[in-house]
Amino acid sequence: MPQYVPIQGYKQLEDALKVHAKSNCLIYMYFFGEKDSKGRSWCPDCVEVEELVETAFRENAHPNALIYTVDVGNRDAWKDRSDNNKFRLPPYSLSVIPSLLRWNSPERLEGDQLLKPQLLELFFNEAKSQSATGKTVPCK
Repeated sequence: MPQYVPIQGYKQLEDALKVHAKSNCLIYMYFFGEKDSKGRSWCPDCVEVEELVETAFRENAHPNALIYTVDVGNRDAWKDRSDNNKFRLPPYSLSVIPSLLRWNSPERLEGDQLLKPQLLELFFNEAKSQSATGKTVPCK
């Protein structure tokens, strides 16, 4: 079963990658808007896709992968288009949330693409096939 790593903000994401990325393990990153005390994001698109993404993780993610669930902050922090919002800069280059990407890979799904179960399945199958060829290794 994949291991979930909850991450709040850019610094925590960078710190987690310092620990995990050096092993070239399979890391999925799911970016979403901050949640309130009831567990509901300010981002309506994030709320809309949440159940589908969680189901896709359970059914399709490589069992030894890491899943970073990355809180990009409140609405004002996300809407900041300056260099202060480091999520919008390389290597993440996010233009929309929710977004799902695989670390060190061009594959990503953004926004309403996450509403399509077939695309989610293809996204995870691509990662599994690369893991099978040795391009990425499962995290232990």
